[in-house]
Amino acid sequence: MSKDIKSCAGSCGSCDLCSIINADPADMEKNGARLLTVRIKVRNVCFDKKVAVACIIYDSCHRILAFRGFITIVCRDNECNKSECGTIERKIVFVLPDDDLCDPLELDVRTAANYIYPCE
Repeated sequence: MSKDIKSCAGSCGSCDLCSIINADPADMEKNGARLLTVRIKVRNVCFDKKVAVACIIYDSCHRILAFRGFITIVCRDNECNKSECGTIERKIVFVLPDDDLCDPLELDVRTAANYIYPCE
């Protein structure tokens, strides 16, 4: 049971957010999946502009195994360095199927980043 059930039930009555889900923990080894953590770092990003970043995982035959993307804005921390650019740093965890995968060192990881509205 969640700790927040009592506090939520008092404030909203009976809603979908207050329902309880009883689930057993999943055994990742039994289900045949691997976790792959990718650290993304994009440098020289203009402040206060929307940036779309995508990460794609390929196998040795150039087939797409997994992909994920996100949109972010790099905010300026101080007003002193107006001419400098910012950096986007993010960690993404992928769940890869274990069906005849090669060594994780043989996987190819590619990232792409673009401004969404470059002229604004």
